[in-house]
Amino acid sequence: MDSSPLAFEKSWPVAVMLVVLTTLYSISIYRNRSRNPNGLPYPPGPKPSAIPFVGNVPDMPSSEEWLTFTEWGKTYGPLLMIDILGTKMCIINSAKVATDLLDNRSSIYSDRPPMPMVRDLMGWDFNMGLQPYSPEYTNARKIFHFGFNVRASEQYLPIQTREMIISLSKLLQNPEAFDDILRVTTGTVLMKIAFGYQPTENDEFIRIAEEAQLAMVSAARPGAYLVDLFPVLKYVPEWFPGAGFKRVAREGWELAQELQEKPWAWAQQQLAEGKAKPSFFTALVEQKGLASKDEMEEMKMKQKACAVMYATGADTILSSLLTFFLAMLHEPEVQKKAHEELNRVVGKDRLPNIGDREHLPYINAIVQETYRWEQVIPLGVPHRVSEDDVYNGYFIPKGTTMIANQWGIAHDENMYPDPMTFRPERFIGVPDAKNGGPRNPNTIAFGWGRRICPGRFMAENSLFLHIAATLQCFNITPTIGADGKPVIPPRHYTTGMASRPKPFTCSITPKDETSVELIKHNVAMLDDGQ
Repeated sequence: MDSSPLAFEKSWPVAVMLVVLTTLYSISIYRNRSRNPNGLPYPPGPKPSAIPFVGNVPDMPSSEEWLTFTEWGKTYGPLLMIDILGTKMCIINSAKVATDLLDNRSSIYSDRPPMPMVRDLMGWDFNMGLQPYSPEYTNARKIFHFGFNVRASEQYLPIQTREMIISLSKLLQNPEAFDDILRVTTGTVLMKIAFGYQPTENDEFIRIAEEAQLAMVSAARPGAYLVDLFPVLKYVPEWFPGAGFKRVAREGWELAQELQEKPWAWAQQQLAEGKAKPSFFTALVEQKGLASKDEMEEMKMKQKACAVMYATGADTILSSLLTFFLAMLHEPEVQKKAHEELNRVVGKDRLPNIGDREHLPYINAIVQETYRWEQVIPLGVPHRVSEDDVYNGYFIPKGTTMIANQWGIAHDENMYPDPMTFRPERFIGVPDAKNGGPRNPNTIAFGWGRRICPGRFMAENSLFLHIAATLQCFNITPTIGADGKPVIPPRHYTTGMASRPKPFTCSITPKDETSVELIKHNVAMLDDGQ
């Protein structure tokens, strides 16, 4: 898949079409400029191209956009504006601006950009997180709140704990395959929670979810496809020269349909045969009138919710777990302190559980620092302002795309000194954000305002359990290179709406024989049904 900023094959028919479209767009640009009610300036930003209507297209990076946006923030300030072929985008580079706009003015900053490539062509309009702020969205959110509020998330702890124990056993047997083990574990947890489904090796449902999610996040990058800037292009036939994006969209659409239909059909069959296990699916089926008085409409919404939950949840949790493993290679002293706390609070005779959380401040700080050190969704999911607004003397016109540079915010030196270092101590023994301390990174990682992730409580439980249990049982150290020196993997992450570490190696060994026996004992308890 082409990862260039404007992935659209070059050909003269397309060029002719774009000339026409650019002319049409010039009218809307003129209108946008002429309706500035107070003559106020737009937020500052990089100087647009001298070529008419091109705007800042030449300035856009082709990968790791968050790094470029962070550097722009140092030059132009915490709120800057760019123009991409007539579409205005504001980049937010500070927690204060994000809070002021996306949180405190959420009534007008909770919409989403149209995203024709992903929502219309690839069929991801079923994803609540990408939907415009509308009754459909608020009803879908009711469904998620029902299944994943703080208390409801606790019912999934037995599933998360069981799969965490199985993961420890697999790491003991085959530590070199840690990335695949974590991928299978997170996928299994989400499939069990969503449908009560136990995946098998090389499972079809897991494959569909992974491929569908990868296609979506790759296409959802700001400016990835011209159709997002010129929606009329979605009507171009696939055979038209230069319309390769339509093939990408068709393949993504097919995956999105499978994602919604196949697991749901399996769950319905299990329910009809009396074999369904308790899950998000069964809870939703039993709950009537949750989001709509129309039974068929509500059932369709529930189907969409299940698909979104197991596809997007596994991907983000996996990324956080891989980030934790990578961080342990960069800061080995963190493990020593974590081992000391676990030995003191939990001991060596049992695995940590969710009830230990309040007594493990350093482990909690590691979880927080994992969310901060690298961002699963580095640029967040774009917001869109639904009314003209003025902020600090700058005019933000209706329809502007608002991008919270969550990576840049989480690496703000004023809030997090020495931001590139993984240092959990920054969250211990300090005042909270309201009293001048650092902001809890989960308030950055899970989004803003009315768009904050509804599955955050379940995700935090999962990350805490995995980090605590892994540190209870294992040492995570660098592999040794041919020169006899430790190999510290670089912090290289994939580019897309969602991001994860690129493949890296590490050595995972049990702390001692007691840890080995502890894992075996817990696996035996699972086999005995305890």
